[in-house]
Amino acid sequence: MNFDLDENQELFKAAVERFCQGQDVAARRAARALPGGIDRARWQELAELGLIGLAAGEEDGGMGGSHGDLAVVAQALGHAQAVEPWLECGFLPARLLAGSAHLESVISGEKIAAFAFAEPGRRFVLEASGVKAKGGKLSGTKQFVLGGGAADLFVVTAEEDGKTALHVVDAKAPEVEVRPYPVADGGVAAIVTFHNAAAEGPLAADLHAVIDEARLMAAAEMVGLAQRLFADTLEYIKTREQFGQPIGRFQVLQHRMVDAYARVESVQSAVLRALLQPGAPMAAIKAHVAENAIWVAHQAVQLHGGMGMSDELGVGHGLKRIVLLSKLFGDPASDILDYARAA
Repeated sequence: MNFDLDENQELFKAAVERFCQGQDVAARRAARALPGGIDRARWQELAELGLIGLAAGEEDGGMGGSHGDLAVVAQALGHAQAVEPWLECGFLPARLLAGSAHLESVISGEKIAAFAFAEPGRRFVLEASGVKAKGGKLSGTKQFVLGGGAADLFVVTAEEDGKTALHVVDAKAPEVEVRPYPVADGGVAAIVTFHNAAAEGPLAADLHAVIDEARLMAAAEMVGLAQRLFADTLEYIKTREQFGQPIGRFQVLQHRMVDAYARVESVQSAVLRALLQPGAPMAAIKAHVAENAIWVAHQAVQLHGGMGMSDELGVGHGLKRIVLLSKLFGDPASDILDYARAA
């Protein structure tokens, strides 16, 4: 079976690599220090490359990228340790806003949208309970709204007539209270309270289908991160000397790197399986990728020694991003439980 990228996928990967070139830890810190934690000029550039429009259908003015195309982009962004939240504020809104008039401004990068689903005391639960929709108005609180500090629009799950529906709310409306806070990977999330805020909806998107797609994209990004951390660590142990020789010559470290390599190949195979097998259990695949990517990241930090714990080195940032993605829409334990319920 041929696993090579096709011509278009090679172009998407190259576009991501050019976009991320020169983005070191200092650039990451500078972006995180901006209002909302997102550099809007770079976000506009990301959109102009078509990397947001790739997730939208052609009927909505997008490029109609396949799951394979999108996974290539997610994995390349992970490998480059991109600071831009493409998954949270690009892919997800493009999918959730399908058929909406707001999608055009999101695809163009003119506006940033964030998905608000999590509620206090309802960890990982997609069905809304605390936010109610009535008469075109929303009331209630959402938490862990990734990208919420920079958002112009919120795509919100709300209970309406006993069911969960998706609505769009203007983030700048006076009835919307946004309280930003930093999260593990350095990004800015928000607690958002709606005080009888005007909302448009319901949207037509299939929430659970989109979340399964997002799990696949999170898994692909974690694969890219794991590959990058493995490569950086391999280079480090070849050059770091102790007792008069590179530490990579010590057999115990060679064994750990072999184990890490096997796990990196395992997670890549899991994502390929998901792409090649329609109906593959995305929750279980994401759980497998998350557990192994975290293990690889821990090895990278440990083998870099004290520097691995510092904010000046990229491996720590990679670990933090993997931890956040591993808990997006469910941690490994809850993902496995979801899979068991569906089996």
